[in-house]
Amino acid sequence: MKTIQFVAEALGDASYLVVSGREAAVVDPQRDIRPYVKAAREHGAEIRYVVETHVHNDYVSGGRELAALGAEVVAPAAGKLEFPHRPVEDGDTVRVGDATLLVTAAPGHTYEHVAYLGMTPSGEVRGAFTGGALLMAAAGRTDLLGPDHTETLTRLQWETAQKLRELVPASADVLPTHGAGSFCSATGTDLGRCGPMATELLRNPALAAKTYEEFRALHLAVEMPIPGYYQYMAPINRRGPKVYGEPPRPRRLAEGEILGLDRSTWVVDVRRREAYAAGHLPGSLEIEESGSMLAYVGWLIPFDAPVALVTYDGLQAERVTVDLFRIGYEHVVGWAPAAELPLAARAEPVSAEEVAEALRLGRAPVLDVRFAQELRDEPVPGARALPFDAIAEWAKDVQGPVLVTCASGQRAAMAASYLERLGVAARPFIDGGAAEVRRALGAFAA
Repeated sequence: MKTIQFVAEALGDASYLVVSGREAAVVDPQRDIRPYVKAAREHGAEIRYVVETHVHNDYVSGGRELAALGAEVVAPAAGKLEFPHRPVEDGDTVRVGDATLLVTAAPGHTYEHVAYLGMTPSGEVRGAFTGGALLMAAAGRTDLLGPDHTETLTRLQWETAQKLRELVPASADVLPTHGAGSFCSATGTDLGRCGPMATELLRNPALAAKTYEEFRALHLAVEMPIPGYYQYMAPINRRGPKVYGEPPRPRRLAEGEILGLDRSTWVVDVRRREAYAAGHLPGSLEIEESGSMLAYVGWLIPFDAPVALVTYDGLQAERVTVDLFRIGYEHVVGWAPAAELPLAARAEPVSAEEVAEALRLGRAPVLDVRFAQELRDEPVPGARALPFDAIAEWAKDVQGPVLVTCASGQRAAMAASYLERLGVAARPFIDGGAAEVRRALGAFAA
């Protein structure tokens, strides 16, 4: 049994191709299935199965895309998928060549969640495809279904970890779907994408904690926002997404076309924030291409609204279009290279010292747009605490001119561009954040 991992960096998620002989299965596939098809062909195998651990909240599954090529979708029975599939429960098996995938119920991240134990013909467990159950030094979030379910799911996640402790040998690999960069991970810490169970027994709170109460305290210690697009993913995946065959390819737009778009189309500049600040199209939104880009898209742009891209080149346009496709934004009307556009607007960034002086003298309101827990843990004295993930709610009440800061400059740049689109004058601090502002305030005080 050979296992090949594929990581979608824009989401922080991994998928797996399991090959045994001339048969293969894909575990938790992304919507762009081209890498799996290519790898299976290179290994002389046919993709017979799509194996889902749960109904995904953070991306559109590629299961139906692979089913259109002849694969059978295998998914938890309790997920109640509404398209043809093989429903499985605890104890069921899926044969892939000479290997066996043993289904084990693993609720916690979601109620219907299962894990799959990859077994050799002799019954040896070589790896555990744990989805959102056991992650690297963490466990999947248990708060995504709302506060009414968090306590129950957290208890189930703990019980699942204890069950997997008994079923997965220390020598076997833990092969999770969610990882660093995924808002489905309880920590988001980058400690690798997979690794031996022996390591997790020592460092994973779900396994190393002595009691449920200890695990609960660690697991729920970090409050993370839920990306805005998450609410749409599970219904789409349960119903079955539209099959495209291949991701859409964006059309190159002439200058007149992109300048002539009405406000129903969101013009999104995906270049680095420094480039955007130096010159951009008036009214365009700054969301630089990054590992967290898709979460920000979900907070800033209505779900599946038409988007036009301003990029460095066509390759970046294709990458970003595929990434948007992963989360159900299917209407990228086209792209245009920044070098060929009249970038008349400027962002006029500010420094930490300017922000500190504005706070000290009251010269202009300062908006701190970090997430809620960051704002509570390390507040900037005098700044207005406005969580980024609620920007659609508070932005309409902001009156300019304002200065905007965050932790590193990324969210400040996006928030300032969002405000500019609403007609509010906003200057972002783009090459630092709250820590630098606090130091500058301290220097003034000294």
